[in-house]
Amino acid sequence: MQTIHINVDDSKMDILLNIVKNLKDDVVKSYSISTMEDAFYDERKKRLMTLREDIKSGKEPMVDFENSVDELIEELQA
Repeated sequence: MQTIHINVDDSKMDILLNIVKNLKDDVVKSYSISTMEDAFYDERKKRLMTLREDIKSGKEPMVDFENSVDELIEELQA
């Protein structure tokens, strides 16, 4: 399955919704409408893509969750 994000002017939203509703039932699995803009979406996306590449390349080390929790518990008990 794939996702498409489409920015539509408010005045044209009814046209787009009409098109989506008239597609065959098996074409669109679901859709949602959001009127709020996410001002930081592009920044977060860029940071996550960079972090992903850093993890893949080994530049950013992975942390073992179990060991980290154990270390935290030991530190809190000290």
